[in-house]
Amino acid sequence: MAASVQDELTRMRMILMDLEGRLEAGEVPPEALPDFKSTVDEIRLRVWGLLTSAGAEAPRAMAERFRLRRAAEFCRALANDLAAGHMATDHPEWPEVEQTAAQLRAVIAEKTGRAA
Repeated sequence: MAASVQDELTRMRMILMDLEGRLEAGEVPPEALPDFKSTVDEIRLRVWGLLTSAGAEAPRAMAERFRLRRAAEFCRALANDLAAGHMATDHPEWPEVEQTAAQLRAVIAEKTGRAA
């Protein structure tokens, strides 16, 4: 039997409480929290997309378009901030961002038939 939404929310709260306890006990390094936050942010945005698309005739397509708009918005803001000098260029994450952007570009070209 599929879990209810309430069951899923309870599980999420339990995960958060467990993380808090492990963080206080020193079992989880604070450096791990940004990854956790990113995952929570993604969940929040995807739920928002689901809510937005719930009344649509094609909810899956609407949710996908929401994610694509958010991705484009995020990439545009990142590019603008970097170009304007509002972000440091010495962050160790830049190679991963560059590699991920190149991978996305290649997959888009392959799956949509658009030349990269």
